[in-house]
Parts: sequence; structure tokens; C-alpha cells
Amino acid sequence: MDKFIEAGKSLANLFLNKRAPKGLFLHIQKTAGTSIIHIAQSYYRFGMISHGDHVGKPPKAFRNLKFVSGHFGYDFAQQLMGDRYSFTFLRNPESRILSMYYFLRGQKENLFPMYKLAKELSLTEFLRAGLTDPMVKQRIWNNQVWQLAHGWANRDGKKVEDFEPNQLLDLALTHIECFNHVGITETFEKDRDIILNALHLPLPEEKVVSNVSSRDSKPLSEEQAMLLKELTVLDWQLYKVVCDRHGRG
Repeated sequence: MDKFIEAGKSLANLFLNKRAPKGLFLHIQKTAGTSIIHIAQSYYRFGMISHGDHVGKPPKAFRNLKFVSGHFGYDFAQQLMGDRYSFTFLRNPESRILSMYYFLRGQKENLFPMYKLAKELSLTEFLRAGLTDPMVKQRIWNNQVWQLAHGWANRDGKKVEDFEPNQLLDLALTHIECFNHVGITETFEKDRDIILNALHLPLPEEKVVSNVSSRDSKPLSEEQAMLLKELTVLDWQLYKVVCDRHGRG
């Protein structure tokens, strides 16, 4: 009987896949996006990409896919946004950095240099590096603004250092207007349901939480708190604009 139930679910998913609108998800790391990806994978199946699948390929390579997601920035995403329901998520900027640090430390250090570096650095050292070390800076220095202003996998090879801070913020504030929905991690389930309804996908029966990073429960030191504020000045401005828009400030 279980086999028949699973077969029925597969047929239903296939039907939903055919009638679902195309989607595009600009997935900023550690903003609860993996939970969305896992839901999408049940319905889009092989007609989608996620995380780093886009690396080394041009946007046009994915034009025929039903669902495109990845850790790319706006310059990459906007080339595919035309006929797609597009969305992204923002998160409390300081919480995102802490989550990123503990996520990186939890990975196998031989996979990427960033994983190895995070294991070698204390939290304070990691935050300091976010102001000076290019490899760390591109992941935590106002990363949400950077991804929505220009971001990774761009066409011109520009890095975050190639822009003035105010220029980055202005671009990010302009670009969020181009998305159908900008969600907030802190109200994830509410935003998730809006997105899934727009994509004609069923809502999960149970709470889905993926890729959660456990963190040290010790309170932050004064220096750590100051570094977090310095690293997120622009991100906080963007985050508050989106929160105010949704009446969640």
C-alpha cells in the first residue's frame, strides 16, 4: 500500500511541477533559504538548480529550468528575472554573521579554504578579519547589501571593494523593488507561505527547518558586539527598510 501512496504522490508532484510558474531565488547564505530549497526539490525535481550549481556557467544556461536558485548576486539574477516569480530573504544582520561563522566551523576543512580558516580563528579574530581579509570580508561585511547591489557571479568581475558604501546601499535599495517578494528570516513561515502560494506549490504539513547552525551560547564580548555593528551598518539599513515595508519593524 505504501508503494501506491508514494506513486500517487509522485504523480501529483509531477502535475504540480508542470503547472507551477518559473521561480528565481537569490539565496543569500544563512537566511533560512535551504528550507525553501528542500521544499522546491520535491516538486521541481531535476528542473532546478541550487546553492553553487551555477558556478562557472552563464545565466542563459538555466533559462529553461523551472526553478533557479543559488548563492549568486543581483547582477547574475536579473538576467533571469524577466518571466519568473523572483524572491529573496534577509535576516537580522548580526545573527546572520554569527550563524555563518558557526556553519563554516562545522564543515570539513579540506573542502574549502574558508572552512579551514574559520576553524583556525576565534569568533573575535573572524570578525576582525571581516574588515581586512578579502576572503572573509566578501562573506560577512554587509553581505546582504553586496549580494543585492551587485554580488557574486557578476559579469564584470567587480568585488565589494570596487564600490563606495553609499553606492552599494543605493543599488540594493533600488534592486529590492525588482523582486516579487523579499522575505525576512525572522518571519520565515509567513513569507514561505506567500512564496509557495505564488509558485502554486502546496504548503508543508509540518515545520521545515534545514541547515541550522548551532552556536556558542556565551554572551558576546564588548569587542565582538562592536565589530558586529561595524560589519553590518549597511545591512541594518536595508533590513529595516524591508521590515518596515512589511510592518514588522
